[in-house]
Amino acid sequence: MFKYSVSQWIYGNENIEETLQRLSKYQYDGIELKGEPDSINLAETKELLKRYELSCSSICGIYTAERDLASADETVRNDAIEYVKKCVDLAKALDASTVIVVPTTVGKHAPKTEEAWNYAVTSLRVAGEYAEQHQITIAIEALNRYETYLVTNLTEAMAMAEQVNISSVKVMADLFHMNLEERNMLEAFSLIEKSLAHVHIADNTREAAGIGQTDFAPVITYLKNMEYNGYITMEFLPGQNKDEFTKQSIDHLKKIEARIYS
Repeated sequence: MFKYSVSQWIYGNENIEETLQRLSKYQYDGIELKGEPDSINLAETKELLKRYELSCSSICGIYTAERDLASADETVRNDAIEYVKKCVDLAKALDASTVIVVPTTVGKHAPKTEEAWNYAVTSLRVAGEYAEQHQITIAIEALNRYETYLVTNLTEAMAMAEQVNISSVKVMADLFHMNLEERNMLEAFSLIEKSLAHVHIADNTREAAGIGQTDFAPVITYLKNMEYNGYITMEFLPGQNKDEFTKQSIDHLKKIEARIYS
């Protein structure tokens, strides 16, 4: 059976205990924490995770202009690498397995150049070597063309991981972005199967699973057949429906899972 978590950042600045209470109530297995290592109280977070019997599934990096692994500015790149290393340290401290990395600033639009690509590869190699030392996986996330310019589909994410060529650097799949960028979901999954480290779930409207048009059954079946053992993490935008969407998403996927395993 799959393990389910929710990405913390979707709830905005909500108190972490309130979020954990909600995830516990709807029988999630874990939480994906926002990648802001300097603002996390480790002792408190560990205590709360234990209290609500939840795990930290992953750390979702937040890639601002100051954290651009593909920047032409060496100082910015070095700062971005140090940021990823801090996220690795946070993952290690909380027994999480994965740190999500977007190779350039989210929201940045620019020509897709060989120079930027090579900067990102070099930066990821340095960060990946550090992650490997700490037994943490870096998962490259492809964002849709409206949110980034450098890695916008799983073909590109896989190519970057292969070029980095470090065992700790793998690929993740986000069904919201895939809905916009992939011609065939299952073919895209087959391309990255050997390197798949993490999965994000949202419907095509970026709401909870089952509200929009995405057919999740073939994907869940594929993940079962490939014996995927990572987390399935919800990353919808809940608006005012935090409880409703949190419950809706896990209920929808568990119904599909129950049919597949029956």
